[in-house]
Amino acid sequence: MEFILIILSSLLFTIPYYFPALFFLSWFAFIPLVYLIRDYDYNHSFIIALLVGFLNSVFSFYWLYHPLSTALKMPFSFNLFILFIYFLLSALPLAVWVLVNKFLQPEHSYSPFIAALSWTVLEYLRFEFFNFNPFNYFAYTQSSFALIVQYASYGGIFIVSFISVLIASYFVKIYLEPAWKKFLPLLLIFLILIAVPFFIQPATDAEINSQSVDLLVSNSEQGNNIFEKIETEIDKLSVLVENSESKFIFTPEKSLSFDLIRNNYYRDQFFSQLGNITEPFYLQLGAQAAAEESYNAEVLNSLFLISGEMEVINRNNQDRNIIAGLNFPYLREITDFLTDYLNFSVKQTESPDTAVVVEAEELHYINLFAEEIFIPLVSREKSYTQGQNLIVHSAAEAKINSAVYNNFSFAAAVYRAAETNTDLIRAIRGGFSGYINERGKVVKKLRIKNSRETFDLVLQKKESYYQKYPARIINIIIILFSAISLIKIIIIVKNKWSSRN
Repeated sequence: MEFILIILSSLLFTIPYYFPALFFLSWFAFIPLVYLIRDYDYNHSFIIALLVGFLNSVFSFYWLYHPLSTALKMPFSFNLFILFIYFLLSALPLAVWVLVNKFLQPEHSYSPFIAALSWTVLEYLRFEFFNFNPFNYFAYTQSSFALIVQYASYGGIFIVSFISVLIASYFVKIYLEPAWKKFLPLLLIFLILIAVPFFIQPATDAEINSQSVDLLVSNSEQGNNIFEKIETEIDKLSVLVENSESKFIFTPEKSLSFDLIRNNYYRDQFFSQLGNITEPFYLQLGAQAAAEESYNAEVLNSLFLISGEMEVINRNNQDRNIIAGLNFPYLREITDFLTDYLNFSVKQTESPDTAVVVEAEELHYINLFAEEIFIPLVSREKSYTQGQNLIVHSAAEAKINSAVYNNFSFAAAVYRAAETNTDLIRAIRGGFSGYINERGKVVKKLRIKNSRETFDLVLQKKESYYQKYPARIINIIIILFSAISLIKIIIIVKNKWSSRN
């Protein structure tokens, strides 16, 4: 029976990663977990929670095997061992929360507020000091629940986690102490969540305008040789651009397989096919290209903004990988070891990439590549640039070939939009493209294959509360958590002192 409840808890935690519309199932995942550990000591509770967390990792992050094996180029057994360790480390936060929550809870009751506080503080501390798994945050299970997602504009994914776990914990309380009156706090929470946005006035200095943009996704034929593949890409993309009805056109990362800087032959061929377009346009083109016109130049994933006159007026480069965006102890030593002994290329960066605003008439947007979507713009203290009215996420997710990763990536995009009160469009090959508005509501989500999709955007420039005061709400939560922890410790010490006397 115990093992069945462990599996049930894990399934309820992870099903929303497969089917985001079932976000509410994650609320009920806490019931079997808390039921299992309620009457056990700390050691047994830790082991149970670790098992649940490990199964969560297996169900949610199994797709990491392919990019791991590609990067390390090691035997199957070694890759599996590394993945096992990673899954175990990813399970630790849940196990630690179970211990902390068990310690702070009242002796003869269950406090949803304490459960939500402790969960949120541990998530934030993990994000700041031990962020080795950027996907493992409870808020990602709630990305389809627009009512809660919009609160990310006040405190990021942490306030969303707090609200979600608070709701989940009230269901736990109702299960442990059945009574109809226990539903009243839940009802009050939902009423507050619904009411608060109506009292929030839009920024008076917001500049609002409508603009249509096109997303073009062309997939190359598998099995063609490289020359046929490039020819096919050029033909398909050229036709899509020629048929576009919008002035602004966006393509995914790696839309072209040739070097746009050094391969003059194919670049001229592509540009000549676009030369027949008479209407003015801007095309943002994803391609791998050399940093400069040199044989030995480094090849970078790049996004080129090209005008109707076939001039490159802007270029953004991705010069990072997912490890460089993480934060955990001994990161430098680990990446040095991978680079020196396992032939794993890890480029070190001191801070996230500079998010430069690209200006193209009415559009003022920031580009995010692939896994950069998992790094909040608000956390880019040194490089975040004000003044954008759009975020563009370009990626090529076909190689990972996992619906779970596609859902993770889309969920992250939802929060990047909500956190900054900025519309976001996704131009994705092999995953979900779409349009997310400034409140984190998914306006359109679809897979585009060899076709064009037009999105009518409502653009505005305004700064969210989270951007102005990124640490204010989480600091309040940490203060409350610290006060409750201190009171609990004082009570325990006082009781032990009294019992001795």
